[in-house]
Amino acid sequence: MSGMRVLDVDERERLLIAVGQDLAEVDAKGTRRDLVRVPDVTAARYLPSERKIVIQHGTPARLSLLRIGGRLTPLLGSPDHATELLDVLPGRVVYRANRRHRLLFTVVIRNVLVGEEQAVYDRGGSVLEAAVSPNSRYIAIRLPRKLILVDTMPETEDDHVRLISAEPATLGRRNLRWLPDSTRLVATEYGESEAKVVRWAVGSDSWTPVVASLSPGVEALVAPDGRRMAVVDGARIAFHQAENGHFLRAAELPAEVDDFRWSPNSRSVAVSMTGAAALVAADRATVSLRSS
Repeated sequence: MSGMRVLDVDERERLLIAVGQDLAEVDAKGTRRDLVRVPDVTAARYLPSERKIVIQHGTPARLSLLRIGGRLTPLLGSPDHATELLDVLPGRVVYRANRRHRLLFTVVIRNVLVGEEQAVYDRGGSVLEAAVSPNSRYIAIRLPRKLILVDTMPETEDDHVRLISAEPATLGRRNLRWLPDSTRLVATEYGESEAKVVRWAVGSDSWTPVVASLSPGVEALVAPDGRRMAVVDGARIAFHQAENGHFLRAAELPAEVDDFRWSPNSRSVAVSMTGAAALVAADRATVSLRSS
């Protein structure tokens, strides 16, 4: 499986992988199912609770939709600008597009079934990251020097876009994820010599530390159910309680982790390593290698 990347994992813990130009699934028994060949795939996500995949590919980037067992069909894109996948919601995709200027992005939520769209942020800037709350009301957006909160149901127009925090040009808070209550945001804060996991609540003025004194090279993501977080440092993955940062357990992997993603059921973490993939159970920290 040389050159393999794990792109996503679904509710049945099937891994979506890319091997060269081929997209495939690997199930719990390690059985591989080839899906489609797509050149220049940069990202792909399952639509929640559906057997459909949104794929970002090409230059400039565009989005296509694959119904598993069916054909690949164009979804969004133009040769004049980039269309890049940010997130997925039930029946919807969140994307950014730079239609006006290559450095000025708009964040849009699109209903895949009917094609309706809502531009939730159109004030420009190089949108680096966006996270939509589970109830779809709030979108946290990372720009080069600040984090902002977009409220899709504001009481006044002035509340539509608010500053969360100013950020340094490098380092700062990344890996934005909402907790299930849709009012608290979790991020990894990077400093010169260490990192920490921090939490921010809608309406507050500051970030609260949750897990401190981490290596500056870590990546941390909170689970969809908000109970635990996974902290990856090289070839080690540690699980902590999301509420208070209490350490639970850890596992050592056979190689350094390139990327990882929680399963929708929050029971496991799919990890991508050089030429290999694994599923790590959150309640036992057991490692199950997947192969094709």
